[in-house]
Amino acid sequence: MTYTVQPGDTLASIAYLHGTTVERLVELNNIPDPDYLPVGRRIEIPAGDNLFRQQVDTGVTIRTPSASRIVSGLRYTISTDRVRYQRGDRVRITFTKCNVSGRVIRLRYNTGQRFDFVALRGGREVWRWSDDQFFTQAAGTEVLRPGECRTYRATWDLRNRQGNFVALDTYTIRAFNVARTLSGQFVQTNIQVVRAGGQPVPPQQPCPRTNMLLDPGIERWLDRNTPVIWSGNNVVRTTSAHSGNYAAELGRDPDRQAVLSQSVNAEPNRIYQITFWAMENVRPGRTANFVLEAEIFIYDSAGRLIGRVDPAYNPGSLPNNTYQQFTFTSGVLPARTDRAELRFVFRPRTGNDNTVVIDDVTMTCVR
Repeated sequence: MTYTVQPGDTLASIAYLHGTTVERLVELNNIPDPDYLPVGRRIEIPAGDNLFRQQVDTGVTIRTPSASRIVSGLRYTISTDRVRYQRGDRVRITFTKCNVSGRVIRLRYNTGQRFDFVALRGGREVWRWSDDQFFTQAAGTEVLRPGECRTYRATWDLRNRQGNFVALDTYTIRAFNVARTLSGQFVQTNIQVVRAGGQPVPPQQPCPRTNMLLDPGIERWLDRNTPVIWSGNNVVRTTSAHSGNYAAELGRDPDRQAVLSQSVNAEPNRIYQITFWAMENVRPGRTANFVLEAEIFIYDSAGRLIGRVDPAYNPGSLPNNTYQQFTFTSGVLPARTDRAELRFVFRPRTGNDNTVVIDDVTMTCVR
């Protein structure tokens, strides 16, 4: 296959990107001066080269973070300049897409954006390159002939979307080609953010997998409208339970907001999973027009709100008069986490007559 030289390329960077050596490229392409590489020149890449890439970092030989995969005739390759970084460093990211098929590939784009990079911690996005970019709103097309490549580069300053340095941990870096039919496909690699001196963060102890919530079946009630363990507003006890004797019905008055919540101790840098059973209580001739939010509010030891997770479910998401299980995760909780509050919020809209029933809720630590 071939590679077209881009501004800023060197033979060393091209060799690194394709898992080969400068010597192999010089020999195959008859390059008289390895230090002179005109932009636009097409370089042949040795077939079958996939050398083990290494670098020395804090005295230890480790793999350079890079990865490749084939997507619809394109080879995606992502690489970073190092494995380990300290706060204040910049992560230099390179993404290349190469046409490895035997046909011309036309890529169509909705705007002037051609690629994107994201960084994730524990599966939760903390940074996205395109958040700080501006793109023309005109659609466009790229044509890649067989063997032709495009290379894109960006840097990440190890700060999150709020402008704060990220925690010491392992991060996944993903590269996307945002063409219309390929925007959900990506290639990824991992890096570490470490303490000064290059030592990685020691792993956390395994977290307990028991349910953190009390009265998960919502069985204990002072009276028909007042749960004992859970806090409730505009809720009513119902015998239409998933298990046990009772469940909580949100929307006793269906045109007012209802809340069911419980607060628990939580630890920083943990991921929690929430599972619950829910159904829409559909009544003949009534109208369903509401949103159900399952929210986690995260507080520090001073009681300040420092984070929030809030997936939402509309009537089409909830089955009618039969229970369905729902699951979501919190993402990695912030460093100052002391407490987490789980809230189910029923938000009626104009003309709503229906309610939502919640039962058998679990909140467990998964990492």
